[in-house]
Amino acid sequence: MTSYNNTIFPPQWVAGFIDGEGCFHVALINSKKMKTGFEVQLQFSIAQHVRDYNLMLQFIKFFNCGYIAADGPWKVQYRIRGITQIENHLLPFLIDNPLLTRKSLDLIDFIKVFELMKAKTHLTTDGIQTIREIQSNMNSRRI
Repeated sequence: MTSYNNTIFPPQWVAGFIDGEGCFHVALINSKKMKTGFEVQLQFSIAQHVRDYNLMLQFIKFFNCGYIAADGPWKVQYRIRGITQIENHLLPFLIDNPLLTRKSLDLIDFIKVFELMKAKTHLTTDGIQTIREIQSNMNSRRI
C-alpha cells in the first residue's frame, strides 16, 4: 500500500518536480532545553511563487500530510516536518520514485540524519557533531 495519493499527480512527475524544486533541510537550532545545546529539525520543502498556491495545496493531498507556509510576500512553501510524516509519507514515496539528479545526494544525507534521529544519536554531543558534518555538505554547500 502506498502512502501517497497517485490520483492527484503522476508519481514520476512529482519526483521530477522534487528534483527541480525540492529542498531537504537539516537545521541545528540553539536550545537551552536540550543537553547538547541543540535541537535537530528535518524539513522537506518545495517553494513556488504565490500564484501557484493551489498547486502547493495539491501536494498536501498527494502526500496525505504537510502544510503550506508563506516564504516572503511572493513565495509559498509546501513543507513536511517531523519524523513520523517523513518516515510514513515522504520516504516511502522517494524509495518508490528515486530522484535522478544531484539532489539525490542531499536526500541520502537527509536520510542519514533521519536515521541518527531515529536511533536517538542526535541527543548526544557526538551525534550533533556528526550531524553538523553531514549538514555542512548539503544543498548549496555540496561540491
